Amino acid sequence: MKNNGNKKKYRIKSKSRFIISLIIMIGILVTAVNIATGQIISTALAEPQYTEVTVVSGDTLWDIANTYKSNDIDTRKAVYTICQINSIEPSGLEPGMTINVPQDL
Repeated sequence: MKNNGNKKKYRIKSKSRFIISLIIMIGILVTAVNIATGQIISTALAEPQYTEVTVVSGDTLWDIANTYKSNDIDTRKAVYTICQINSIEPSGLEPGMTINVPQDL
């Protein structure tokens, strides 16, 4: 059997439908690769980890936040987060009090 150059030609009838399908297929492929390589880690189900800090005389939330936060977090945001977690005001620290500081701060 000889092929006389009768190749089947495909034509794109709807450009928008083709582009949307292509984007969906790329998304599925990227997700499958991430799942296969373990890149997707569910943190929503993980219970937050805290460090218990006992307040001593002279401590401020600013100092505590600076000690336990990562370098890329603004100290004001860290103070706010600590206040929210412990249901306290920034001026509400008292010596002997134990507060929870998130480990991923």
